Parts: sequence; C-alpha cells; structure tokens
Amino acid sequence: MQGSYRAAMMVILFLAAGCSLPLPNSVSATLDWPEPDLQGGLLPSGNAVLPVPYSHGVEVVGHNSLGDRGGNLTMAWAGNCAYVANGMTIGDDGQPKAQPIGPMSGVAVIDVSNPTAPIVRQYLQDRGSLHATETLDAVSLPGKHLLAASTYGGVAGINGPPEGWLSLFDVSACANPRMLAEIRWPEPSHTIAISPDARLVFGTILNPFTGAGGIQVMDISNPAAPHFLGRFEATRSDGTSFGFAPHAVSFSADGNRLYVGVTTSQGADSTREFRNASPGVPSPASISQDAGGIFIFDISSFANNGPDPILRLVTSVAAAGWHSPVPATINNQPFLVNAGELGACPGAWPRIVSIADEMTPTVIGEFRLAANLPENCPEQTPMEQATGGMVGRPGIASSHFNDVDDPNDTRLGLFSFQAAGLRIADLSNPAAPREIAYFRPGDECMSRVRYDQETSTIWFACNQSGFWVISLSNP
Repeated sequence: MQGSYRAAMMVILFLAAGCSLPLPNSVSATLDWPEPDLQGGLLPSGNAVLPVPYSHGVEVVGHNSLGDRGGNLTMAWAGNCAYVANGMTIGDDGQPKAQPIGPMSGVAVIDVSNPTAPIVRQYLQDRGSLHATETLDAVSLPGKHLLAASTYGGVAGINGPPEGWLSLFDVSACANPRMLAEIRWPEPSHTIAISPDARLVFGTILNPFTGAGGIQVMDISNPAAPHFLGRFEATRSDGTSFGFAPHAVSFSADGNRLYVGVTTSQGADSTREFRNASPGVPSPASISQDAGGIFIFDISSFANNGPDPILRLVTSVAAAGWHSPVPATINNQPFLVNAGELGACPGAWPRIVSIADEMTPTVIGEFRLAANLPENCPEQTPMEQATGGMVGRPGIASSHFNDVDDPNDTRLGLFSFQAAGLRIADLSNPAAPREIAYFRPGDECMSRVRYDQETSTIWFACNQSGFWVISLSNP
C-alpha cells in the first residue's frame, strides 16, 4: 500500500507542477486513475501517449519504452521472453506508413525474467523480422522452441517489393534466438501461426475486397530446411473449392481444427461463405463489424501428414468477427472469441461463439464498451464521411487481437482495443461478459496479450509507449 500511495503522490505533484510524468523502464505500482468520461471514449489527446495512463483494477509491474521507436503492432512469447514486431505505423490521417529502418527496427527480443525490469537484449533485423509488423508467432514444446517472423503482407507496397520472407529461430535460450533458416514464401503473408506440434506454419493471404486468397503452408518439421507445401483454398464437402480472404488463424488443442477469421470469399453462398456483394469494390460492408465471420476447417490431413492435404470446410458462423479468433474453454464448454477491426465509431468489439455443437456454432455474447454504442458516437468527420466510415478518426475504440488467460480453463478475456487500451473482461458468463479492469496509456494497444501463469502477470505492447507488464490488483 505504501508503494501505491507514493506513486499516487508522484502523480499529484507532477500534475500540480504542470509536468509530464515520465514512463521509466521499471514502475513499481499504480493506483486507479479512471477514464475521465465515457468508457473507452475519445480522449483530447487523440491517440498520443498520456503523461499518466488511465487504469482501473491493475498495477504496473514493469515497462520498457523500446526506445520510443513506435509501430509495435504485435507480440509473441516463449519462456521468459517476449518478441515485439514493428515495421509499419498508422498516421494521424488513418493511413498506413512504412517506418524508416534504424538500429531499433525489427523484432525486439525482451528478457522478462525479472518482470519489474524487462530488458531488450537485441533487435532481430533479418529479412523476415525487419518488417514483421503483424506476422510473428512462437511455440514452446518439450525439446522444441521456435520463433517465426515473416514479412508483412498487409498493404501492397508498404514494405517495398512484394517479397515474403520467413525466418525461423531456435529460442531454447529465449533471449538469444539462433537463426535456423530464411526462406521466401510465394507471396507475403498477412499473419502467421505455428501449428501446435511445431511442424507447420500457416500464412494468410488477405485480399479483403476481392475475396481472393487462401492459406499458404510451410513444412518446418525440419526447421533448418523448411519447404513449401502449397497455397490452399477452402474445400467444400462435395470436393469443390473457392478462394477466401483470411485474416488470422488459430488451432484446436489436438491440431485437427483450424479456426479462421474471414472477411469475404469467392464462394457462392453469401451467408455461409461470406460472398462480397460487390467483388473488388472497397466498401464499409465488406470490413464492418458484421462482415464475414469464422470458418472452421478440418485440417486432420495436415495433422496426420497426409499426401494430399486439404482445408475441408466443416462449418462457418456469420457476423462473428473476422480478425483473430482464439479458442476458449468456459465452464468446461468450448467457445471461440473473435472480433472485427477498423472503422469509424462504433468501431469493433469481441463476440463469443459457442462451438459445443460444431455444426451449428452460435454467437451467444459480445463485449462492447460504452464507446461502441451507436448512441454515443460523435458526429462523423469529413474523412469518415468520405470513406463511408471505413477510416475512423484517431482515438476510436476498436478491437484488434483477442486473447484469453488460458484456452483450456478460461476466466479472462484480454482485449487490445487500440486507442481504448487493454480491456480485461470476466468471461465466466459468456453470454454477458463484464469488464473488471483496464489499462489505457493513450496510444494504440494492438498486440497479442499473454497471461503468464507462473507470475500472474499480463504482457502486451502498444504502438508508441512500448512493452508493458501489469497485474490485476485483485486477482
């Protein structure tokens, strides 16, 4: 309590003096500093780093600014280390911008063995790591610890020529990654995911407005000599296939199911295959909160190392979000947590999907902030009007990557809500999630989120303020 009191007094004294509170690499504690108005609402600072983060129900354990480099869009982890990628940032006009290459570019390797003082050990700057942006994953198995970083295929030309490099590292000594291989994809991937057995890398090819694309797969069973398996479309039960635009994927624990967030497709069924009503034409409807949904694929032919693997479409669920589905087990029942992305107010927010009956998955709940309610939206700006709401003003509360504390015994939803910060929800009643804590440094928090079971800490990264370690005040 003494540490919290001291931290509060520091805040009061700095603000009274008209000064900005610094963000040191190690912060011992914090008191609640509630948002000034609407839950997740716009701040006068837009999406700039605040002198003092708004927070409720959490304590700051540790922090590293990553040299104020910016663009920290996603994170992976292995052992006591976190890996944070950059390469692209979003300007005040809402448009993506490539970042200049410098000594702190690439994937930051952060040693979190002491959570109160996370230390950057190095920056990976090989061809896969230099512009990874959202294209990063890691897996730890007994005797096999791998990190994969890949050139981001997010926006055409943003990272120069369309060369999609994939770099693989042994991270058995997590703070000292050892490169095993560097290989080119046929096309850059938008996101990547390593299979649960660490034998395959799945990379998404996203063309959101045309519905074209699919998933490319790299065999890394020998990570020193990976080889490309192919690019795969969705295969229906009758054997016909169609292209689709996937954003991100996750796996069932046994590796036999692939859960994919999908914007649109070139299929024939506008409800179950998310056909774009106007193929090739950018429209708010094609990336809105109700656009697309989740495809559930049977990938047992990949898991069993079959000779002719396919993505066999089992079922889909519309209007379940298209960004980054993750499995959850709540009260011993299976669920998926997913959301959309982008857009003007009301933005995007997580939705909870029951997959207890896999053939009829159902959206049963959602987690909205007050800022995601239409009645709380401000009048649209000229940019929002001109783009039909596809490009929102700085500071909008809109979800990005979704995570949970434990996919096998889920209590908490850990939601990166961009300018609204990290929001933490109690998912014990999946039909009615409720917020129990938040941490809002002012800039956009967009990364994956780790709940570290050993230390009961929560790790994540934000675009400008860097890498954070927090804990719940009342676990």
